[in-house]
Amino acid sequence: MKYLISLCLFMLISQSVFADDMRPASLTINSLDNKTFDVVWKLPLKSGKTPPLSVTFDEQTMIVGTTRSRKTTTAVIEKWSIERAQGLTGFTVYVDGLTKTNKNVLLRIIDKKQQTITTVLNADQQSFSVSGKDDLKAENTILTYIVLGTEHILIGFDHLLFVACLVYISGTRKKLLMTITGFTVAHSITLILAATGVLSIPIPPVEAVIALSIVFLAWEIAKNNKDSLSLSYPVLVSSSFGLLHGFGFASVLADIGLPETEKIMALLCFNIGVEIGQLLFVAALFIIFYVISKLYKPLTKDTLRFPVSYLCGSLASIWMLERLAAF
Repeated sequence: MKYLISLCLFMLISQSVFADDMRPASLTINSLDNKTFDVVWKLPLKSGKTPPLSVTFDEQTMIVGTTRSRKTTTAVIEKWSIERAQGLTGFTVYVDGLTKTNKNVLLRIIDKKQQTITTVLNADQQSFSVSGKDDLKAENTILTYIVLGTEHILIGFDHLLFVACLVYISGTRKKLLMTITGFTVAHSITLILAATGVLSIPIPPVEAVIALSIVFLAWEIAKNNKDSLSLSYPVLVSSSFGLLHGFGFASVLADIGLPETEKIMALLCFNIGVEIGQLLFVAALFIIFYVISKLYKPLTKDTLRFPVSYLCGSLASIWMLERLAAF
């Protein structure tokens, strides 16, 4: 039975490993004056291709000038200008192709006073209209970045696997609380420092070491040496590797971008979203284990030790090799 459970978990996570890249596209519309706007359209690159998305506007909006395009290692960025005699009131943005992809589009509309509308477009909401000044509120940014942070941690399978290993090596509830707190504090520090430009390190090596951190924890779970530093003081492990995970979160936030006038608030809200997603995941792990253990009495933490270790270690090893090859 335990091997069947392990196989099901492996199949589930393996599908997740090969899932589509979840980095959002972004569309920024910046007012130059009452009727002229700059548009920046950023599409993430995966295997040299961008998602099949395009932007259109309402009939009162005209494109002026030429479109400039440039390609980075992670995205294609297009820039052009538009004019609208009526200004922002009633201005409508459409993103075509959202029903054919799982992408989100982070939309920012900035008026000439630098007030910002921030929202997310997706398959359920493919357009947005500016109804008036009430749209230009900070609450839009707060909610949007909390949701983005929560979504990111819940689809960040390497981060989730690391957290799952931390739960396993913690042992007691007190140690688990300290371990998760240490991880949270550590990755919050480096996320803030990296996102604000205070610290900057190459992301590919960081991503490879994040995978290596999971391999390390998987090895510790397999050894099950109660006197080892990792099992005796898991908070040291979570805090040390948490610093690296913070740089990983920051790289995703760099792809998303921060609103110029609300950088600190958006950064804090993204971090809050990450913590919410992390707590939801830990709660889900406990609920799943509780339900399965009630259905199958022999299932214990000890019987799951080797399946968990092999599963986490194997997946993380694959990720590490892929990331090393991408240097």
